[in-house]
Amino acid sequence: LSKTIRHVRSAVASVERTGEGYRLILADGGTLAADAVVIATTHPPPALPMPLKSVAGTAGLVANPYDLERLEAIGRDDRVLVVGTGLTSADVIATLDRKGHRGHIVALSRHGYRSRSHASIPADPVGDFTTLPSRSATALFKRIRATILDAKRQGEDWHPVLDAVRRQGQAIWQALPLAEQRQVVRHLRALWDVHRFRVAPQIAAVLDRRAAEGRLSYRAASIVGAEQVDGCIRVRQRLRGQRSLVVDAFDSVIVTTGPAHADILRTNTAIAALARMGLVRLDPIGLGLDTDSQGRAVGTSGRPTDSIFVSGPLARGSVGELMGIPEVTAHAERIAAEIHQWLGYQTALRRKAS
Repeated sequence: LSKTIRHVRSAVASVERTGEGYRLILADGGTLAADAVVIATTHPPPALPMPLKSVAGTAGLVANPYDLERLEAIGRDDRVLVVGTGLTSADVIATLDRKGHRGHIVALSRHGYRSRSHASIPADPVGDFTTLPSRSATALFKRIRATILDAKRQGEDWHPVLDAVRRQGQAIWQALPLAEQRQVVRHLRALWDVHRFRVAPQIAAVLDRRAAEGRLSYRAASIVGAEQVDGCIRVRQRLRGQRSLVVDAFDSVIVTTGPAHADILRTNTAIAALARMGLVRLDPIGLGLDTDSQGRAVGTSGRPTDSIFVSGPLARGSVGELMGIPEVTAHAERIAAEIHQWLGYQTALRRKAS
């Protein structure tokens, strides 16, 4: 095994083309030669919303919610705005609470949805969404709602229905035309995310307690602009469905909008280098990198790059549900099989040439 797998502990800073292969330039100055490349990176950090770029770099702005040092610096009584109301938002609020924060927190998102909790009693998935799969976002939404209503009549909750949607997610997604996939992302993604990414019961209890105490509120609004005034960040917001603006001052603003997969060409210099060579491109949905049915990266010409594969969440624009460990694991196994087949083909070509 040691002769077939070599683990190099370094970041890839850039990639160059060398004939039919690649030269990977590492952050520590080293290089690696490769016949094929698999892009299997972790989730990129959140992107700073455009209206907050005017306060980028200020002391009160926490652009990376995983920066524990910055979270530690938030004062016990600070007024805090958490941008985003999903799973990361819930974790950040619970972290602040555990560290003794007692100030008021506003959690803001366009819809104001809050991540739901796990089911109290586990149940098997309920619903079939792959037999005659829906071809439109509207039909899919109605089908899921009807299945939830049927489940409730049988004494079931919504959890097993959404579990079925998740399990069948890739087939559901791939049955939708591109225009309808865009509609799902635009209109249903926020609702899906808060039901798909559920908070642990302990975290839910913290959120419920803080809300009951009046120290946590959820707000459906969009940020219009921000500025630093007297050591605070003053944020202008437009409440959902209203034209008038609300202006609040916060000691800290924490961005928890989730991984910015569509921003990968800015945050990952190696993938950006591949894009400059025309070997990869963003997918047309805006969820990551474009891939073909064999998991190969699609280049700017619209043709797949034979020796670059994409494994994991960056491929979800083409594949569908690809965020949880079970889906990522299954996808990695599939990509490994494709690479095995590719290697066999390359070996046969070399033998034929010799």
